[in-house]
Amino acid sequence: MSRITRYVVWELLKTFTVTLTVMTVMMVMVFLIQEAMRENLTPETILELIPFTIPTALSFAIPGTILFATCIVYGRMSATNEIVAIKSMGISPSVIIWPGLFLAVLLSLVTVYMNDISVAWGRVGIYRVVLQSSAKTIYSVLNAQGSFSKGNMTIVVDDVQGENLIHPHIERSSVTPADRLRVHAEMARISVDPDENKLVFELQNGRIEYGEEIMITFDHDFVQVPLHDVTKRRGADGTSPSNLPLRRMATESVLQDQRIANTRRELAVRAATQLLGGNMIGLSHPVWLSKANTLRKEIERKHRIQTEPWRRWANGFSCLCFVMVGVAVSIRFQRFDFWSVFAVCFVPILIAYYPLLMFGVNKAKSGAYPPYSVWIGNVVMFVIGIWLIRKIERH
Repeated sequence: MSRITRYVVWELLKTFTVTLTVMTVMMVMVFLIQEAMRENLTPETILELIPFTIPTALSFAIPGTILFATCIVYGRMSATNEIVAIKSMGISPSVIIWPGLFLAVLLSLVTVYMNDISVAWGRVGIYRVVLQSSAKTIYSVLNAQGSFSKGNMTIVVDDVQGENLIHPHIERSSVTPADRLRVHAEMARISVDPDENKLVFELQNGRIEYGEEIMITFDHDFVQVPLHDVTKRRGADGTSPSNLPLRRMATESVLQDQRIANTRRELAVRAATQLLGGNMIGLSHPVWLSKANTLRKEIERKHRIQTEPWRRWANGFSCLCFVMVGVAVSIRFQRFDFWSVFAVCFVPILIAYYPLLMFGVNKAKSGAYPPYSVWIGNVVMFVIGIWLIRKIERH
């Protein structure tokens, strides 16, 4: 039986490795193309992004790839009557099923780790590379086209000489005219302050117009604008629960409890002070709405922190659930056409598992359901898989 186990594991690993390599390369290329088109990235920046996109690509590719490998291996074994031969020797079909499930458990743990790395390291890395390359991207576009426009920032120049922008016209639009910024200069240079997430313009001989009334002339000056004015990324600084590593979740949960308690204490003290002072009108002041909104957001963040670890583990262990269903369906179909077997497995997963997962995540984040509700989809797939496997073992 050990020989049969080794045979099944080898076939699964061989198919899985080849398919995962192809899928990962394809997904990395898709991520890079999307990022390059969205941010107008230079080739050098695209190459810098590759390491940071691999964990994300793997976290998406592993569950589908192990399901695909399962359909190929077990479908072929069933179609060639290898399972019938094993049963004719008095050996239970579980001998070939358990190696696949054991491999799925290991890959589930790997996927959880990849999910954690992709959000805590990969996403932050992509964000910082994109921001730090903003100046290079702007220089590249200005050198080729003479103008750069993105978000609410527009830059027009007469020429680009090395790092010097000749006669630049810089305009930052705004919803309100008073916040509009216009800069005219004889020469400018662009740099990035990654710590402050600022785009810095070093200006020579020109004027700055703020709104419609304020104008300042200068010989040498600096103007800083937020980097998100020239990039579609709004930040990945680790403060969002979706960007926190799992090891920080417990600590962050305690800190969030303290923030909520402090906000409630502040509201209670303010209410007591106004009641004791007879300031009944103050209790209906708009400031209360603002404070209540702050408290609501802090409670929502608490729910998100509680949900995030459960979500990552549920996403990771989708590998095990997919393999359980894939093994049973592949054996029962007894076909060489693994594509049809894969479709029969994947389509129900697509229309049942993922909607249930998103339903559980949304309800848990809102606080309507407990955090472990994100496992609803996994539990449904697990029960279906157990039921199908037991039918195979009995018949």
